[in-house]
Amino acid sequence: MLVEAASGLSVELDHRRRLPGRQEDRFDLFLPEPSPGLLIDLDPEWTHGRPGSLDRDTAKTAAALAAGLDMERIRSRGLPPVPVHGLTHHEAGPGVDPEVWAEAVGFVLRHRGLAWRQLTPAEVTAAFTKGAQLWENVVAGPEVSAVDVAPDLEEEFVANLTNPGRGPNRMPPGCNDVCAWRCQQADCGYEWEAVLHSRTLAGSGCSRCGYKRMGAANSRPGPGESLAEVSPTMAAELIEVIDHPGWTAFDLLPASNKTCQWRCPEPHCCYEYPAPPSRRTGQSSGCPLCARQRTAAARVRPKPGKSLQDMHVVIASEFVEVIDEPTLTPTDLRPNSAKPCRWACSKPACPGRWEATPEQRTRRGGNGKRCPICHPPRRSRSNPDPD
Repeated sequence: MLVEAASGLSVELDHRRRLPGRQEDRFDLFLPEPSPGLLIDLDPEWTHGRPGSLDRDTAKTAAALAAGLDMERIRSRGLPPVPVHGLTHHEAGPGVDPEVWAEAVGFVLRHRGLAWRQLTPAEVTAAFTKGAQLWENVVAGPEVSAVDVAPDLEEEFVANLTNPGRGPNRMPPGCNDVCAWRCQQADCGYEWEAVLHSRTLAGSGCSRCGYKRMGAANSRPGPGESLAEVSPTMAAELIEVIDHPGWTAFDLLPASNKTCQWRCPEPHCCYEYPAPPSRRTGQSSGCPLCARQRTAAARVRPKPGKSLQDMHVVIASEFVEVIDEPTLTPTDLRPNSAKPCRWACSKPACPGRWEATPEQRTRRGGNGKRCPICHPPRRSRSNPDPD
């Protein structure tokens, strides 16, 4: 405001331009008149005395002059000159007194033949008042803020990493400030960094939740591809999809790796167990309890030519049934089997019936437990028959 009042020229603050080969640059002052305009950067020591500042100032100035722009720099007294050919070194300060820096700008303008006059105390006060009002407007934030465009950002906002203390309600939707964000989903809480405009204008959000949604969408079957349609028999055994309540066999691919709860369809079993569809379809596996029973049964089955029927034909002819498993026959039993069986005497007109295991029948060369009528047990001599 002091420069405008003393020079009578229009002054644009925080002017932005994109120079060839660079991202958008910011210039402190831009005087559009006389054409083509003058760019002025002010370099106080507290912001331009840090490591790397001189290199950044040099690159920016060189790019502006190479692009044909008219530019001046006013640096705090004590800072090294910017080593760019054709750039005049101007100083101000020390400190950040606005009247001192305005006078340095006036020196540059007078040197260029432009008007500059000494302000009265009342004019200085008026300029400061106008500047304070502009600053209040800047602090108040833009007319349309990022929160107006995307209200949910206020809850996810953690910190402004580019301009600490500046919240989304004081930033326009297209702001370039890098901010930290925290996902508000109860099962997530992921934190990440992103430029503000990528969230307000591009609509980006939590990448972790995005991956989950993408994975869920990719795992949904198309028409005719679901488990219910491809394998209805297996789908009938589905109880629930454990991590996705409400999903059915129509929501699952046959090769899905989502853990499900299943119920064995066998009436004598009805065992419930967890497994993904991919394990069931890929290896044709089913109820693990029935599988263990089948494995155990297979282990006790005789090898070819080694069954009770093959090795003890006479004993096998007296076989009636296996008490616990009536479906088994002598060809399913080993001679040393411990399964309790029922037997009937093979002699004509003998009503003998008894229970014994194949092992009891076949031991001692076939003279094991025999018909109790044809071969009654011997009485001990020490206990003679009282009759």
